[in-house]
Amino acid sequence: MWGRARISCVFLAVASVTWAELGASAQDATTSIDIGTNEIGAPPAGFDLPPLGDGKQGRWTVVRDATAKTGIAIEHAGVQSAEDRPPLAIYRPASLKNAEINLRLKAAGGKSDQGGGVAVRLSNPQTYYLIQLDALRDRVLFSLVSNGSSEEIVGVDADIASHAWHTLTVRAKDDEFVVSLDGTWAFTAFDKTLSRAGRIALWTEGDSITRFDSIAIAPLSASEERY
Repeated sequence: MWGRARISCVFLAVASVTWAELGASAQDATTSIDIGTNEIGAPPAGFDLPPLGDGKQGRWTVVRDATAKTGIAIEHAGVQSAEDRPPLAIYRPASLKNAEINLRLKAAGGKSDQGGGVAVRLSNPQTYYLIQLDALRDRVLFSLVSNGSSEEIVGVDADIASHAWHTLTVRAKDDEFVVSLDGTWAFTAFDKTLSRAGRIALWTEGDSITRFDSIAIAPLSASEERY
């Protein structure tokens, strides 16, 4: 479903992990999203949850999870949706172009799909870059989603166990995207299509039951050099 692969370039690199805090009033500040302050059973605070089409709404809730860093995680329980409208939880305060995003996610269930990821430079619920972990196929993917149509740019094999937490780090700098899995560089992708600042969102698809925690966003300064 991801279309023709278009591998732009892959270079050996080591992605750093930045834990930060981001304020809505200061784009040069950094933030770590505090899931622990959310009410159990409620939608996650600070996130917009766009409809999936056909009157459906994504099932995003805050749940207890003893294996999460704070004992609480954000979960999306699998719900079938239109192919061009996968479930998104869009973080409201941040609109960034160059940033490092670090989060943990766990594929907790699902028959046809298991996994999730993060969308960056999101201009609307159907246009963004997607960095995805696929636990059924053991793949890490970087794709361009444009008007609901997805095109895979880079995809690599990786060991992604279901029912286990994995750390995903994405460093977006202009047309360069450095992706790391569990602290190890996975690939570097290049694409110039989406060149403006956009929102950051949690993402799942199909009937996947996916949990997220330890979400951190660090804006990159304009003077910061590439690797």
